[in-house]
Amino acid sequence: MKEKKIKKIGILGCGWLGLPLAKELVQNGYFVHGSTTSSQKKEVIKAVGATPFLVHCKEDSHSGLEAFTNGLDTVIITLPPGLRSNPLRRHDLVIHKIVQHLLTTKIEHLIFISSTSVYGQQSGTLTEDSPLVPTTESGVQLVACESLLKKTKAFHSTIIRFGGLIGPKRHPIFTLTKKPYLENPNGEINLIHLDECITILLKSIERNKQTVVYNGVNPSHFSREFYYNKIAEIAKLRCPPFILKKEYSRIISSKKVQKELAIDFSVENLLTLN
Repeated sequence: MKEKKIKKIGILGCGWLGLPLAKELVQNGYFVHGSTTSSQKKEVIKAVGATPFLVHCKEDSHSGLEAFTNGLDTVIITLPPGLRSNPLRRHDLVIHKIVQHLLTTKIEHLIFISSTSVYGQQSGTLTEDSPLVPTTESGVQLVACESLLKKTKAFHSTIIRFGGLIGPKRHPIFTLTKKPYLENPNGEINLIHLDECITILLKSIERNKQTVVYNGVNPSHFSREFYYNKIAEIAKLRCPPFILKKEYSRIISSKKVQKELAIDFSVENLLTLN
């Protein structure tokens, strides 16, 4: 019997999402390359069993990318737009430069982490086929990145639009409780836990026969008022009062990823700070 080929996967950006993903992939028997821009972080990547590479990607240049992508079958881009810390950054041009390089490699599959911010402030139930009308600069640039990947034929792309990310040391409640009041009490939450992100990514790796888009959002859409009061109680924080302002209802549907990748979401993942 022919021995199954072990896939070699590169994670471009070993941060909050990329590092635990690298650890999980190694534990699942994959060869993993992990990139970082910090020499100190190389030991952290090595500690989870991945091979570290120093990679710097800019709008007009990159360094270390050739060594990082050598021999890889799949690349997962987990680089955030980063416009909050650098408003002048052009994430779309950075991704364009990376894709130009990938076209010179033997990469078969690219997984790109996008965001539900591409939908903007539309109301109603939004699916992967809904219009993209971003209202933020990062959302605009992510739409440009998605458009580029959809037109690229040299490899298949999986585009995953994650909702608000929660998990270890990350939850909007820590910022929200510092505000004097909160708006849109009856609007729905559209969040996803780190564990669920990793599950979607693991299952996406084996599905690379065509370019596809998925929404990655936990389907438990509690009202903002109920949810953030509950989480504040768990965190032993005081939740600011809600006011009826900027009211809109928006549910990001995850039916497609549930059906095609057999993803089982958990309510408990939303009701934890870990």
